[in-house]
Amino acid sequence: MNDYPYVLLTFAAGLLSFFSPCVLPLIPSYLSVLAGGMEASGKKRFSLLITTFFFILGFSLIFIVLSVIISSTFLFMGGISKYIQIAAGIIVIILGLNFIFDFIGFLNYEKRFRITNKPRGLIGAFIAGAAFGAGWTPCIGPILTSVLLLAGQSGETGAAILYLAVYSLGLGLPFLLAALFLDRFLVTAKWFRNKMNLIKKISGALLILIGLLICTGQFSALNTALQKWQNQFLNTQTQQNSASRALRSANIRTIDPKIKPYDFTLPNLDGGTTSLSANKGKVVILNFWATWCPPCRAEMPSMETLYRLYKDQGLEILAVDLREDEKTVRQFINSSGHTFPVLLDLNGVTANMYGIEAIPTSFILDREGLIIARITGSIQWDTPRIIAAIEELLK
Repeated sequence: MNDYPYVLLTFAAGLLSFFSPCVLPLIPSYLSVLAGGMEASGKKRFSLLITTFFFILGFSLIFIVLSVIISSTFLFMGGISKYIQIAAGIIVIILGLNFIFDFIGFLNYEKRFRITNKPRGLIGAFIAGAAFGAGWTPCIGPILTSVLLLAGQSGETGAAILYLAVYSLGLGLPFLLAALFLDRFLVTAKWFRNKMNLIKKISGALLILIGLLICTGQFSALNTALQKWQNQFLNTQTQQNSASRALRSANIRTIDPKIKPYDFTLPNLDGGTTSLSANKGKVVILNFWATWCPPCRAEMPSMETLYRLYKDQGLEILAVDLREDEKTVRQFINSSGHTFPVLLDLNGVTANMYGIEAIPTSFILDREGLIIARITGSIQWDTPRIIAAIEELLK
């Protein structure tokens, strides 16, 4: 089962819980009691960090136990569980709307958990964390409830444990950072307290999203779509890396990161015009040349061979002649028998855009329309290594 969207949602819910109006203002007092004071010595800071870690383990255990209970309940309810699921989704949506518009008065009542004496040892910190989780505040309850219902409706105990562990990580990680950087946290917390209205709106939007997913049961479709995108992205990255390695093995210097090229539209020998952007989705060799240039003429037969081999598979070659009249270029092309498109940069503006200082100069663009390599000088385009690199780019 691929759970990336669930994981992201539950981690974000944990972060928002930490920055909620019920928790954030109390963090300094929690940490003060856990450490037995606010001293900032290195030994005291390390002790606070370890104690806080066990405090986090305590409330994490409570949340995970709740997730197991709720997921088991959904599992044993059989056919009626889908109606429970719809009702749960509606409840979560209402809670989310209340976060934004504040229309349910009794949810504003806060029964905050407090620790007044330093817990004795790591076991004491663990028990204090468990009590913190069990005595959760009403205004944080909607977020925790939403995550529990989201985990429960999966009907899989293992998945439910994962979601609540990730939720606990989202809530606990800021706890640890606050303990590690206590002085800086006190300054940062003040800024967050001034943004409470915005945090509440974000929390409400997240709850509405979770409620819709629970209510409609459409999360699996989203999950499948995201996983498909991820696989396509990883496959594309693998192919691009393979193409880059193949180009380098052919002694062609690649460009990393890839560069977006300047678009242009130039007249061609067919009486029309050709633009670079019209070829996006193809592998393009953009070649700057002139008829009076012996190295340019020398590489063109191998370019023609490469073009005929792969033009039907998505390869395009655009040969841009520099500052020559159409008659001169046409006579050369007719006599040489080259069939790839030839464009006319009559005033040299396009060459200047690409910083052409010597010819021939060629650029290789991948199917995304980005420059992956620049080649200055004449090369043999139909060698086995270059052919292998072009085939990788065409995949």
